Amino acid sequence: MSYQHSLNERTRVRLAREGGVAYMPALARPREIAFHDCSLSQRKKVCRLLDEVEQLKCPGDQAGQGDQRYFRIVIMPVGSDSEAITLHVPEHRAPESLVALWKNGPGD
Repeated sequence: MSYQHSLNERTRVRLAREGGVAYMPALARPREIAFHDCSLSQRKKVCRLLDEVEQLKCPGDQAGQGDQRYFRIVIMPVGSDSEAITLHVPEHRAPESLVALWKNGPGD
Protein backbone atom coordinates (compact mmCIF):
# COMPACT_ATOMS: atom_id res chain seq x y z
CA MET A 1 0.00 0.00 0.00
CA SER A 2 1.23 3.47 -0.82
CA TYR A 3 0.00 6.10 1.60
CA GLN A 4 1.16 8.96 -0.61
CA HIS A 5 -1.68 8.31 -3.02
CA SER A 6 -4.39 7.26 -0.60
CA LEU A 7 -4.33 9.94 2.11
CA ASN A 8 -5.72 13.45 1.81
CA GLU A 9 -5.63 16.73 3.72
CA ARG A 10 -8.38 15.49 6.08
CA THR A 11 -6.25 12.56 7.33
CA ARG A 12 -5.07 12.39 10.93
CA VAL A 13 -2.19 10.27 12.21
CA ARG A 14 -1.76 9.36 15.89
CA LEU A 15 1.58 8.15 17.22
CA ALA A 16 2.33 6.78 20.66
CA ARG A 17 5.10 4.75 22.24
CA GLU A 18 3.62 1.94 24.32
CA GLY A 19 4.58 -1.21 26.16
CA GLY A 20 7.38 -1.79 28.59
CA VAL A 21 7.29 -3.08 32.14
CA ALA A 22 5.19 -0.20 33.51
CA TYR A 23 3.05 2.42 31.81
CA MET A 24 4.58 5.86 32.14
CA PRO A 25 2.63 8.67 30.48
CA ALA A 26 5.77 10.76 30.00
CA LEU A 27 7.32 7.98 27.92
CA ALA A 28 4.18 7.43 25.84
CA ARG A 29 3.83 11.06 24.76
CA PRO A 30 1.05 10.56 22.23
CA ARG A 31 1.10 12.91 19.25
CA GLU A 32 -1.58 13.63 16.69
CA ILE A 33 -0.79 15.04 13.28
CA ALA A 34 -3.67 16.60 11.36
CA PHE A 35 -2.80 16.81 7.68
CA HIS A 36 -4.88 19.98 7.25
CA ASP A 37 -2.39 21.71 9.57
CA CYS A 38 0.60 20.51 7.53
CA SER A 39 2.18 21.84 4.38
CA LEU A 40 2.24 19.65 1.28
CA SER A 41 5.91 18.83 1.88
CA GLN A 42 5.16 17.82 5.49
CA ARG A 43 2.31 15.55 4.35
CA LYS A 44 4.56 13.92 1.76
CA LYS A 45 7.25 13.41 4.39
CA VAL A 46 4.79 11.69 6.75
CA CYS A 47 3.39 9.54 3.92
CA ARG A 48 6.90 8.41 2.89
CA LEU A 49 7.57 7.45 6.50
CA LEU A 50 4.26 5.54 6.69
CA ASP A 51 5.23 3.66 3.52
CA GLU A 52 8.55 2.77 5.16
CA VAL A 53 7.09 1.58 8.47
CA GLU A 54 4.45 -0.47 6.65
CA GLN A 55 7.34 -2.84 5.86
CA LEU A 56 8.43 -2.96 9.53
CA LYS A 57 5.07 -3.54 11.17
CA CYS A 58 4.14 -6.66 13.11
CA PRO A 59 0.91 -7.98 14.64
CA GLY A 60 -0.17 -5.99 17.68
CA ASP A 61 0.10 -8.94 20.03
CA GLN A 62 3.75 -9.43 19.03
CA ALA A 63 4.89 -5.80 19.09
CA GLY A 64 5.45 -5.30 22.80
CA GLN A 65 6.27 -8.75 24.08
CA GLY A 66 7.85 -8.85 27.51
CA ASP A 67 9.22 -5.48 28.47
CA GLN A 68 9.68 -4.24 24.89
CA ARG A 69 8.26 -0.91 23.82
CA TYR A 70 6.65 -0.31 20.46
CA PHE A 71 5.10 2.48 18.44
CA ARG A 72 1.38 2.37 17.75
CA ILE A 73 0.48 4.38 14.65
CA VAL A 74 -3.18 4.95 13.87
CA ILE A 75 -3.97 6.37 10.44
CA MET A 76 -7.43 7.90 10.15
CA PRO A 77 -8.31 8.73 6.54
CA VAL A 78 -11.26 11.00 7.40
CA GLY A 79 -13.81 11.52 4.67
CA SER A 80 -13.17 8.33 2.76
CA ASP A 81 -14.72 4.89 2.92
CA SER A 82 -11.56 3.55 4.55
CA GLU A 83 -11.49 2.73 8.22
CA ALA A 84 -8.64 3.54 10.56
CA ILE A 85 -5.43 1.58 9.96
CA THR A 86 -3.28 0.62 12.94
CA LEU A 87 0.40 -0.23 12.58
CA HIS A 88 2.55 -1.63 15.40
CA VAL A 89 6.31 -1.17 15.06
CA PRO A 90 8.69 -2.57 17.70
CA GLU A 91 10.90 0.19 19.09
CA HIS A 92 14.09 -1.67 18.19
CA ARG A 93 12.98 -1.79 14.51
CA ALA A 94 11.72 1.78 14.32
CA PRO A 95 13.65 4.05 11.94
CA GLU A 96 15.09 7.23 13.42
CA SER A 97 12.68 9.23 11.25
CA LEU A 98 9.72 7.64 13.10
CA VAL A 99 11.25 8.46 16.47
CA ALA A 100 11.86 12.05 15.29
CA LEU A 101 8.26 12.38 14.04
CA TRP A 102 6.95 11.11 17.38
CA LYS A 103 9.20 13.46 19.37
CA ASN A 104 9.05 16.59 17.20
CA GLY A 105 6.11 16.39 14.80
CA PRO A 106 6.43 16.72 11.03
CA GLY A 107 8.66 19.81 10.99
CA ASP A 108 9.94 20.93 7.60
